[in-house]
Amino acid sequence: MELIQSGMAEIALWEVFSQARGANATVFLATVIAVWIAARFSSVLLEKNVNLLGKILCTAFAVGVFLFGFNLGGLISGTYEGHAAALASLDVANGDIDIGAGSQAFIDAMSSGGNTIASIGAYLFYISGLLIAVLPLWISQDS
Repeated sequence: MELIQSGMAEIALWEVFSQARGANATVFLATVIAVWIAARFSSVLLEKNVNLLGKILCTAFAVGVFLFGFNLGGLISGTYEGHAAALASLDVANGDIDIGAGSQAFIDAMSSGGNTIASIGAYLFYISGLLIAVLPLWISQDS
């Protein structure tokens, strides 16, 4: 009976993780759209030869998008770390009953730093999006 309870608890943890990943994906899509909007605002403002206040507002918007993107990274990392901690706690509470191999591999991956490539990709995406939106506003294109 303990084995069935342990298995059900482990499956329930993975279901919660899956739901959180869906929410994270939705927010990530929103930030991708926001980065595009920030770059588009910048482009339109350049075409209209906007004044200093417009440049400041567009820059503030782009910085806000950038910070929101990094906040999302923290939320996703928290989802992963919290899930790994919950699975590790379940493993400890189970005593002699081992959790599944996939769960153990996830715990091991998170304890060794998680997905470095995804973190680097997020940094590159949001920093380049910020620069694409802001630099053209403040650097003269006249040669």
